[in-house]
Amino acid sequence: MPLWSKRPRTDELIRCACCASDFVSPVDAAERGETEWWIRLRCGKCGETREVVVSQDTAERYDRALDRTSEPIASNLRRIERERMAADVEAFTTALRLDLFDAADFGAAR
Repeated sequence: MPLWSKRPRTDELIRCACCASDFVSPVDAAERGETEWWIRLRCGKCGETREVVVSQDTAERYDRALDRTSEPIASNLRRIERERMAADVEAFTTALRLDLFDAADFGAAR
């Protein structure tokens, strides 16, 4: 019996069938006809992989669920990048103020 004989619900796609964590991510996907998707899933916690075939509707709900769970991560990444860039600007302006380098430092090596 193939792995995809039972049609999983969206919440079953998010949760690992092996360790029950919610670190499951799609690693590959392809349309199967006009109404289904084949998806290879991998758990980021235990490494378990599985393949499922889901309806277009389930695939769309899963995509929205992934967007919801990834948005806090993306938001934190943007915040960390802004903080790092602000620190870089502060270091650069401090170096300029202390006259630690000049225009020649940015020219081509001779």
